[in-house]
Amino acid sequence: MKLPYDDVHLIADPLYGYLRITLSRAGEIAEADVIDSPWVQRLKRVHQLQSSWWVFPAAEHSRFTHSIGVMHLGGLLARTVYPTLREVEPATPSLPLVEETLRLAGLLHDVGHGPFSHFCDEEYFQPIFGLDHERISQHLIVNEIGELLAALRRSPSGPFADGEAVDPWHVAFLVRAEAGGPEGAGAADAAAPAPSGPPASSPAAPIPRWVRLLHRALSGAITVDNLDYVRRDAYMCGVSLGPIDVDRLIYYSFCTDEGLTFHKRALAALRQFLNARFYMYENVYFHRVGHAIDIHLREIFRPTMELILPRSPLEDLAAYRRVTEWSLFTSVEEWLGEPLESVKRELAEEWQSIIHRHVKYSMVYEQAVELQRPAPATRELTRDEFHEAVVRHLPKGAKGLEFVVDIASQDPRPLNPLSGPKRIPVYDPATERIEEQLLTGILEFVPAKVHLYRVFAIGHEHDRDLAAAAKAALGEVAPASLTNL
Repeated sequence: MKLPYDDVHLIADPLYGYLRITLSRAGEIAEADVIDSPWVQRLKRVHQLQSSWWVFPAAEHSRFTHSIGVMHLGGLLARTVYPTLREVEPATPSLPLVEETLRLAGLLHDVGHGPFSHFCDEEYFQPIFGLDHERISQHLIVNEIGELLAALRRSPSGPFADGEAVDPWHVAFLVRAEAGGPEGAGAADAAAPAPSGPPASSPAAPIPRWVRLLHRALSGAITVDNLDYVRRDAYMCGVSLGPIDVDRLIYYSFCTDEGLTFHKRALAALRQFLNARFYMYENVYFHRVGHAIDIHLREIFRPTMELILPRSPLEDLAAYRRVTEWSLFTSVEEWLGEPLESVKRELAEEWQSIIHRHVKYSMVYEQAVELQRPAPATRELTRDEFHEAVVRHLPKGAKGLEFVVDIASQDPRPLNPLSGPKRIPVYDPATERIEEQLLTGILEFVPAKVHLYRVFAIGHEHDRDLAAAAKAALGEVAPASLTNL
């Protein structure tokens, strides 16, 4: 008797119950081999939340657990939309291959992350090497993990059709955030997007239309990525959210010539999710103590990484694979044995303050402002401009105060959900068309963009002067189209 238990394994997950992955038969490559590869296992040593785990003690989950969850949702979405995808694009391959392509994109979308995730992109990879984690992920998918991917021959739903195989370039295309979009979703002859950083190679063939039609799965306003991280982060932080109806959002997703599209019956769940995501940014991702830690990290992160990883990750993959938060903490701990006035010793002592949560900065002022609709003429304030404006409004006796400003910005929904790569197409069965006005009502009370203007200082001795100066500075230079929350 042939039983399925040797072919498909169950993984317990706190959000979804049991997740399925394929296991290797004799001489076969399966999903378990990809998951057990060193690059994917490395994500167990990178926190999902770059600094919030210092604020929320239970938030110890990793990029690995998140990636497994996104893999699961990617497969669920693929199975849901497959009939309409095949109808829109008859050249679509078998369901198991489509499912596996989306599952692998979910599993590997974060595989290029460095220590402290997006912070590493912003403070080191982008300014020094012109890279981000997505570009690194693409390189790893094609050049380091691609051989494993191409050897797969089945998904949890069953075997691929004869002659079919996963194309690593299709997986790499899906993980790049700014690629595709409605303008190119139907272009069968479109090539892969040009990534930032030096390209390592090019796809052997154009990205097919069925892959481009699925691009919003990982690059849009509502994706399998953020559907997982909002729920997972809230659960692990112990933050209470209202229900997020992931099952409904996926059930009412299907494919049109525009790509992934929501049915009108998903609108309430869509608004519910956007509000939950907004809540998480306000209360977790932009937490004042977490951002105070980020400000301290900003002072020491680049010089630390220049010592730990002086070359581009793409030029020294072996070294990069060893660089995680665990290895970084071990390195800076060892630097405590360096001579007292050495650079390494100074950095090590600053790291000890952060690691042991001796927070250097305290928030003395915060103002939240929102932008409800597109304003093309509005230019966003930079940190330097905000800092200079605060200095101008300080009283004469306080001009030499040491303080730091921070502007945390978030888009709870796309600035313009009716156009661009984050367009949200919604289908009305009454007219059998995508109707833009359906979004108007549900998004009316969800801000398009939110800015948190903050001032941090060492100690609280001059809180009143700094707060008054920051308030006056915002009144002088903040865009007029922004209104207080």
